[in-house]
Amino acid sequence: MAKEIVILHIFTDEKFFDKTSVFFDSLKNVRNLYYFYSDKSENTTFKYIKMKDKIKICTSFNEYKRILGSPNIDIIYFQSLPVKYYRYFKYINPKTVVIWWCFGFEIYYPLRFLPPLIGVNLYKPLTLQYIHSHEKYPYLKQIIRSIYRAFRYPSDYVNRMKILKRIDYFSPVLPIDYEMMKKNPYFNAKPFMLNGGPGLFEDLHFSYYQYAQNILVGNSLTYTNNHLDIFNKIRHYKLTNQQYIIPINYGTDYGTNKIAFKELAKLPDESVIWLDDFVPFEKYKVILSTVSHAIFGHMRQQALGNISRCLENGTKLFLYKDSLIYKQLIDFGFIVYTIDDDLCEEALKEPLSKEYAFRNYSIRCNQVKDRNSKTEIELEKIVNLANFNCD
Repeated sequence: MAKEIVILHIFTDEKFFDKTSVFFDSLKNVRNLYYFYSDKSENTTFKYIKMKDKIKICTSFNEYKRILGSPNIDIIYFQSLPVKYYRYFKYINPKTVVIWWCFGFEIYYPLRFLPPLIGVNLYKPLTLQYIHSHEKYPYLKQIIRSIYRAFRYPSDYVNRMKILKRIDYFSPVLPIDYEMMKKNPYFNAKPFMLNGGPGLFEDLHFSYYQYAQNILVGNSLTYTNNHLDIFNKIRHYKLTNQQYIIPINYGTDYGTNKIAFKELAKLPDESVIWLDDFVPFEKYKVILSTVSHAIFGHMRQQALGNISRCLENGTKLFLYKDSLIYKQLIDFGFIVYTIDDDLCEEALKEPLSKEYAFRNYSIRCNQVKDRNSKTEIELEKIVNLANFNCD
């Protein structure tokens, strides 16, 4: 009988935790430990995590260091890698395998004064113009901030280099992220769960739309949605029996001023359903079932949960043709359209054909097929290889 694999999960209070933990807990011959370090108290509250009972709060950092360094831990699985986790690495047992599930923000945004690990132009012209116009002296502030950070965090470069070298396996949401990360000279991690990471896969049911229904625009109140550029394009479209559904219940950009953001949109009130408040997942799935078209302006990997659900539902998708998501979906073989060339009033009145909807559904089924057993085999190989190298 194979040895039980013990995985220690490092995570933040994120909406992905519940589905991720359900997936890992469903794996055979795997024991998952969910320790959350908090220097506050054992009464730590979570905003997004609902499955709190499986989490053990650790308030002593000395105790947390002991757990990180335990020889009984086979794998430490980072559910994202914010800079605050960097200090954990010096306490990890050198024989323990480290896996990093990358959410995207860790590689597409600067680390204090260091440049992003992957350079991508995240903003379209109108969004970029808004960002610059709503910061006083933006370039001067950037220079001052960079100088301050260089003196305040002089070891950032060395720390990031060491962290990248210590990562054994990298789990991107999109394989293209891994290919781009491999260009970094200090990154030698092998791939793990290349097609989406945990938590993005569920039982699928084929569906398609005979008539045009609602239109989803973006996934959150963040600049990387490039809302302003999309609004500028769709503002004058005349909709019949359709509404835009725009989630702004997640994200902190635009000063979190939802009223001002709605005014910026300049969309007719009767044409929009604004999602202002947090929506439980089951209710959100019902909302998505009314969406025959979706427009996502992200240039990097983002909103993949929404996009995956749309592909499964037979939704007609529009993305920027120079976005990493569009390039990856086309490479997978999905039928998707561009905001640049294809998005127009008529395109929003025509749903995706049944043939194309079934093609997208079939590709998603192949991605999901035998997900658990494949992951179990992958984990066993990882641990066996690590044990072999240590002998």
